[in-house]
Amino acid sequence: MVLGIVIALLAGLFISTQGSINGLVGNRIGVTPTVIVPVAYQILLYSTALLMNRKWWTELTAVTQYPMGWGYLLISALLGIGIMITITMSMMRIGPLLGLAIIVLSQLGMSMIIEHFGWFQQTQRAISLNRVLGLLMFVIGIWFFVRK
Repeated sequence: MVLGIVIALLAGLFISTQGSINGLVGNRIGVTPTVIVPVAYQILLYSTALLMNRKWWTELTAVTQYPMGWGYLLISALLGIGIMITITMSMMRIGPLLGLAIIVLSQLGMSMIIEHFGWFQQTQRAISLNRVLGLLMFVIGIWFFVRK
């Protein structure tokens, strides 16, 4: 559990930093190159790592054994592009604090819906008054962050 929390905290740090950098660059050169260049770098880095690690090849072939594995991963890739575009654009227009606060709010809301319906084989957890109040408190927190 502790390791999962640490990894989640790191993810938040990465997202905030990447979004801020992309917003800075995107304001100067536009969204398209700001999204395409990091993706090209990622492809290059992952391809190099894949060539150097035989175990990863074995893991990669396991995708074919999972029903809809390639399809789900294609959807994931498209969502990843959408994530980079929307984070970059939100940073460019409303800045990192408000942008990421709203992004996290929408992530919490969507995650609550995914858990409620058990989509993607997630454990079902009903939407409760406590969860809705938690989201409402988050909205109030955002309001305190941005009010002058």
